[in-house]
Amino acid sequence: MLGRLRDAIRTDAAAEVASGRLILWLPVLLGCGILLYFGAEQEPSLPAALGLAGVMACVAFAARTRPRACAVLLGLATLAAGFALAAVHTASIARPVIITPPTPVRLTGFIEQVERRATADRVLLRVTSAEGRGLEVVPKLVRISLGRGTAPAAGTPVEMLVRLLPPMEAALPGGYDFGRNIWFRGIDAVGFGLGRPKLIAAPGEPPFSVRFGAAIEQVRQSVGTRIRQSLEGTAAAIAVALVVGDRTAISPQVEESMRVSGLTHVLSISGLHMAMVAGTLFFLVRGLLAAFPPLALGAPIKSMAALAALAGSGIYLLLSGNDWPAQRSFFMLAIVLVGVLAGRAALTLRTVAVAAVLVLVLGPEAILEPGTQMSFAATLALVAAFEHWSRVRGRPMVGSLMWRALARGLMFLAALSLTSLVAGTATAPYAALHFQRLGLYGLLANLAAMPAVEFLVMPFGLLGVLLMPFGWDFIAWPVMGLGIDLMVKVSDLVAALPGADARTDWVGPAAAGVLTLALLCPCLLRGWLRALAVIPAVVALLLMGPPPRPDVLIAPNGQTVAVRGADGRLSVAGAGSGRLMVEQWLSREADVRKADAPDLDLGFLCDARGCRISLRGGGHLTLLRRADGLPAACGAGDIVVAPWPPPPDCAAKAFYPEALARTGTLAMYRRPDSKSVPAGGKPGPMGRAEDVETHQPDLADPIPPAVPDERSGRGAAMAGTADSSPPEPPPLTGRPRRMAADHRASLRREGAAREPVVTLAAEVDGAVRQGKVEEWLGTGSGQVVGPAAPLASADRTPELSGGPRSGQTGGRPGGRGNTSTEAAIAPGREPPFTSLWRVVPTRAPGVQRPWMPVLPPLAEKQDEPERAGIRAAEDALTAP
Repeated sequence: MLGRLRDAIRTDAAAEVASGRLILWLPVLLGCGILLYFGAEQEPSLPAALGLAGVMACVAFAARTRPRACAVLLGLATLAAGFALAAVHTASIARPVIITPPTPVRLTGFIEQVERRATADRVLLRVTSAEGRGLEVVPKLVRISLGRGTAPAAGTPVEMLVRLLPPMEAALPGGYDFGRNIWFRGIDAVGFGLGRPKLIAAPGEPPFSVRFGAAIEQVRQSVGTRIRQSLEGTAAAIAVALVVGDRTAISPQVEESMRVSGLTHVLSISGLHMAMVAGTLFFLVRGLLAAFPPLALGAPIKSMAALAALAGSGIYLLLSGNDWPAQRSFFMLAIVLVGVLAGRAALTLRTVAVAAVLVLVLGPEAILEPGTQMSFAATLALVAAFEHWSRVRGRPMVGSLMWRALARGLMFLAALSLTSLVAGTATAPYAALHFQRLGLYGLLANLAAMPAVEFLVMPFGLLGVLLMPFGWDFIAWPVMGLGIDLMVKVSDLVAALPGADARTDWVGPAAAGVLTLALLCPCLLRGWLRALAVIPAVVALLLMGPPPRPDVLIAPNGQTVAVRGADGRLSVAGAGSGRLMVEQWLSREADVRKADAPDLDLGFLCDARGCRISLRGGGHLTLLRRADGLPAACGAGDIVVAPWPPPPDCAAKAFYPEALARTGTLAMYRRPDSKSVPAGGKPGPMGRAEDVETHQPDLADPIPPAVPDERSGRGAAMAGTADSSPPEPPPLTGRPRRMAADHRASLRREGAAREPVVTLAAEVDGAVRQGKVEEWLGTGSGQVVGPAAPLASADRTPELSGGPRSGQTGGRPGGRGNTSTEAAIAPGREPPFTSLWRVVPTRAPGVQRPWMPVLPPLAEKQDEPERAGIRAAEDALTAP
């Protein structure tokens, strides 16, 4: 049995090579080369990339007489070509990323594009001049958010005061990089306007892009106005979205219903809409030309219809907003129609391969976009299924007229079901990877709604646009609205079914990549070679599973944190300061809550100065809102997050925006079997404990009532439930400086002459910035006496420097040597931060790509007199 299977696979493999179908794998290898480029930590050398691609191409050409060797070498050359293609494309648009200036800037330019959203307007400003302190590079294109209804029309020259925002990055490690997408789109900065834009005289001749965009925008606005005159409510909003690409009037409830039911693809201008427009135009023009016998007999009406469909699709592309997903769909459709013009078969796998190569050449970064991945997966699977379906459909039907009509109706329903099933199955891994959603009822929703979309919505929408110049468009819009109402009713019914909003975070990048290979095998291979898809499918199942979830997430703004509670869900404080980031955090964990959920900050005890929460495994995290609470928080918390840098004598591990800007969002994982001594806990044996005159509340002490929080609306309600919840942290009190002084006095009275242990609180970017003098060996919880001077790399702890070295000691030259942190931790003492937590930054140390901002080194906060005082204090402690 196995022998016959092996022989069959060998025979099919030889036939695959002889038929030339291996060329279908070249776009796959081209995409893999592009992914290798984007996975590099540093920008690859352009000459090296081009040289490697050239050498591999020459070697493959030299081996052209040896089929097997040539196939392998050609694949490697394509891989190198993809790498070089991405490098060339990035170098061609390379420009510096603008560092956010400390104050607002005044921008002058032309409005190039306007998006009127439900909550705010958003414009693209083509900048002609810019003024502002700290603005080193003048941006050329800026995306600005304005108040609702305040955006001028496209093409208007304006002057406005703008607050530029920090460069956007991924919301968490491994997340989607918004900043990279904006950079490749040519947008230099994003921000929000301060006040209304000021209309000014044109500073010069507007660029062609502005004039062209203004003309298209006027047409879009006119079409949208005509639709709203005939329709109203949800039907009008969706009709405008489908015709001119303006989704701003669609309510969030309808958006969510369409998303849950699996019909959200109908709202986004993509291949479905392009195919419907082109198909409607093709058959309409061909039918009209066929009505005239001289044209039907003497003219290539099929090619003429294809040309009309191509022109109409191009106009629809401009009318719908010319977004990148629509551009990608237009390129694929154009290749199909060009094949019709040339008399070739339209829907083939070679057509899909050519379209993929064209899309990747025009924009290599498109392979990272979820829309591109889902679009090509669905197209590839549908075309492969169409090749098999065409054989079944081509069989002659026998029987009476009634039977043949019934059979054709059943065939249509079967084709519609197969289309939804194939497309849904092909895109499911990418939907789970990027959006953590499973469309369990997508097949049901598409079967019920797509007939209305195909026969009522899109055809009559196209008819309305064609009749608009003649004033008869009013007869088409009501029919389109009827189809939209049917679609929305289906969406609401399906979304209300149990389990419709199913979510999962079990599909990671590795599993999605292997599932892609499992999809490619049955689509691109033939015969028994399709059975090879079982291998990657099984591997993908083994790779699936719940990913490691962080215990703490800290946003770069220093105002938003998330802590995992006892129920396994995230509790978030400061969600209003980073709504988009918080929703990305929740979505990544398949959490259905939104940033405005009332129970999102459950577990935090807040007052006017900040919020505190107990951490699983011990310890506390403090999020500050006012600077006057920072000294007390440093003495009472294990982790402190604040919008300001910490004082030099901060005992806690502090995170603040200036340092977080170099790392992005931090994901913190508590190390296994690590336990933290709660801050403020009772000290261990260190002489006479009664000499220490500090407030050290026990966790059993009563919790004071919380001051009502004006931001979250929580306060007394949380304090009232403190008895039934885990013990809350003590209030933000403490005197760290007094504690350090009393500690030194106690040691002097006892005549202790023991060696201190120095642990290093290192920033996550690898720079050792602050030393923390801990408790004597064998004593209780340590207190900070003062930060040590910056230590050389040889003075770092083994954990930070990559491992212990024999004979290595710390300390300044001439001073007392400090023992290793790992070896010096005694029972009853609080271990260092790095032994309790594993910190994963969004932007790893040393990673620098062209779309990432180049930030200056973190400035040292201590001047020379302060460092001299710190060294004197340390010498006093280490003296015998």
